[in-house]
Amino acid sequence: MDDRNTEAEKLAIRCPGCGQRFKVGQELQDRMVECGTCEHRFRVNEDVVIRQKKFYPGERRDRGLEQFSRIPKGAGLDANFQTVQYAQEPLHVPVAGASPLRMMLGAGAVIAVALVLLLLAFGGRPGGVIDGATQDKRLMLAGFTAVIAWIFLMAANPAARLKATFGAIFCTALLIAFPFLFTEGNQPVAETGKLVVVPITHAGEEGKKGPDSFAELKQEIQYDPLEKEILRYASDPAMAGRSAAGLWLRGLEGFRRRQIEDYIMRSTGADPSSHMYPRNPDYLMVVSGISGDLGELARLCERFGEVKRVIDELRVIEVEVDNSSFDAGDLNKLSDRANPAFYELNRREIESIDLERARSGIGRLADVEPKLYRKDIVARMKQLLKEGDVAMQDQICRALMVWAEPGDGTEVAVRAAAAKLSPQAGEVPDSMMKFLALRKDLEAIPLADALWVADHNRWEEVYGSFGPAIEERVISHFEGSPPSMRRSATRLLGRVGSAASIPVLEAARSGADAELSVFIERSLTAIKGRR
Repeated sequence: MDDRNTEAEKLAIRCPGCGQRFKVGQELQDRMVECGTCEHRFRVNEDVVIRQKKFYPGERRDRGLEQFSRIPKGAGLDANFQTVQYAQEPLHVPVAGASPLRMMLGAGAVIAVALVLLLLAFGGRPGGVIDGATQDKRLMLAGFTAVIAWIFLMAANPAARLKATFGAIFCTALLIAFPFLFTEGNQPVAETGKLVVVPITHAGEEGKKGPDSFAELKQEIQYDPLEKEILRYASDPAMAGRSAAGLWLRGLEGFRRRQIEDYIMRSTGADPSSHMYPRNPDYLMVVSGISGDLGELARLCERFGEVKRVIDELRVIEVEVDNSSFDAGDLNKLSDRANPAFYELNRREIESIDLERARSGIGRLADVEPKLYRKDIVARMKQLLKEGDVAMQDQICRALMVWAEPGDGTEVAVRAAAAKLSPQAGEVPDSMMKFLALRKDLEAIPLADALWVADHNRWEEVYGSFGPAIEERVISHFEGSPPSMRRSATRLLGRVGSAASIPVLEAARSGADAELSVFIERSLTAIKGRR
């Protein structure tokens, strides 16, 4: 292969016949050659030699030449004047944004520290996440979070290690300080063990036991939260007649605790601050704001377990919880009306402290013939009227239309439940007033009248079911009432009115519109037809 020098010494020629270009050696000059393409023979002379014109930089405008650096004109030449001195180009620090991974690490460290600080500050309150966690466990949580934050901050700031170090030290100081600043709920949970038997005491036995007789019991159940509640109610004159009590729930499965809490609070009217504390393997529920002795509270506890002891000095009730009482029955048997155990199984369901089970049981019993356990089921429905919500009260009243008997006191329970609801807000279910109207409960007429005044179109039919006893109240609303209410009153008087309504209706003829006139004529005809 020829080197570059040999290549440069060759002649560039062009075939006169086909115009093909070739390169030949200097030794072929003025000699005959043959074209390899068209086989034309010609002599290598000035006619076929290709000459390229030489040029110097700047003579041609070629953008491809701009990529070459330019040496300042006159460089390297001696001059008799001061020349320009070019300084060394400074080093520039590269400017670039932080990577997404580093941003995520930094944000993760800050968020983790903030969450743990909030947990340490507020998680120790009753029912909190770390309620009952000891001080050393809280310090372990703070130390672990500090290590993770340190690693994340250093990884997120590789070019600013000093700044990351100061930030990590600040986070560590906060995390270590919070367990000492917020100590609520850091009492250790009681260890598993058997209770030393303590004799059962009641109010009549006061003075027989000294203040230290229950030291082991207090240690077993971690008595401090209950003692604080009792002292709080005793020291406040505004809370006279109210106090706190403790339920020591033995053998309670943890996931059942919410059902017991809801049941006790809705049955006793206890304060929402009532709380259940884990006492491994048991639980202590502090019931705040109750009145009366512990006997009533103990009877409520018999619904889900066996009351072992009532300790009046400590205001503690020990209950052995029956976890099987929370299990629902077989749905197939509960829904089979032909099953001989249908009534018994559904009676157990409505007696459950779980309102959802009771709601389902009432729905299955609502439209069946009351053959068995009628009194027991009706008594439980009256209790549920106090505990359930408006939807459940509506369902119960529909069932009571089938199950209730005259003289069983259901009218009083339904009327009391309806009186707690707002007539103006439309909270009273129709079934409540229909039941009271069916029983002709005269004491419920003021409530029915208030409902009719608030919404006469909705309650007209139910209000009229109370019979002639409402005539006097309807007449009192007749004058000065809006046209729509006057039309409703006219229809009611035509339904239940007597001779006392005739003068009122005849006086209303003058100035009445066409529609009201028709209603007045119909009502007068109905009243005169009953005379």
